[in-house]
Amino acid sequence: MMKSILCIVLLFQVAGAIAQSKVTSGLHHWKASKSKETLLNGTTTYFDSFEVLAETIKPGKEASYENSSDSEELVIVKDGEVAVTLKGTNKSIGPGSIVFLMPGEKYQCKNNGKAGASFYRLTFKSKTPADVARGNDNGGSFIIDWNDLEMKKTEPGGRRDFFNKPTAMCQKYEMHVTTLNEGLPSHAPHTHPEEEIILLIRGNATMMVADKDYPMVPGDFVFAASGDFHGIRNTGKGQCEYFAFQWK
Repeated sequence: MMKSILCIVLLFQVAGAIAQSKVTSGLHHWKASKSKETLLNGTTTYFDSFEVLAETIKPGKEASYENSSDSEELVIVKDGEVAVTLKGTNKSIGPGSIVFLMPGEKYQCKNNGKAGASFYRLTFKSKTPADVARGNDNGGSFIIDWNDLEMKKTEPGGRRDFFNKPTAMCQKYEMHVTTLNEGLPSHAPHTHPEEEIILLIRGNATMMVADKDYPMVPGDFVFAASGDFHGIRNTGKGQCEYFAFQWK
């Protein structure tokens, strides 16, 4: 009996260790077989816990959420139209739009379209105590509609800037979308202390990170760990477009 109990305890300990293993650089695919799926889960250089979920809401359905008191959350709309209620304000947003949520924030998402509305939910807890005052001083929770952003032309294509500021969990959090012309790299491969995610939303690209090449299709994202050598190139026909966001 004691041996059985010990085995069960060890199994739970091993499962917990696996669930909280260190996230390494690599490619992650969008999955659509369930209404909610975990795409990434673990610890990072700067986060005590970091999870990326893929979630879909059926037409006419609504889902309510409450962020934990010790983590922040980022929602990125992938497909469909989502009506978001936050702090008593309702805003309908489409693909490419985001919602950034402070610790303990409550919000609702409703699918007002005729097809499934899908989005990424990223939740992250810093290894240092949350600085809620810092987060509030820099804008608190907010919604950014893709259609409200100006695309600025650049030599390789274009850029949409979402935000660049401290948050409750991060000393720095920067997010933008790059439009990259056919055959071009975004810039020379490089390293930096910030962790980064590249999320492809249009076209085809190949991301090199930690000496490995990862062909990407829309919906895929690559996590680049702190200090890992990385770069991205448009390897498809026509333009490609991707989110790039980094933090420390």
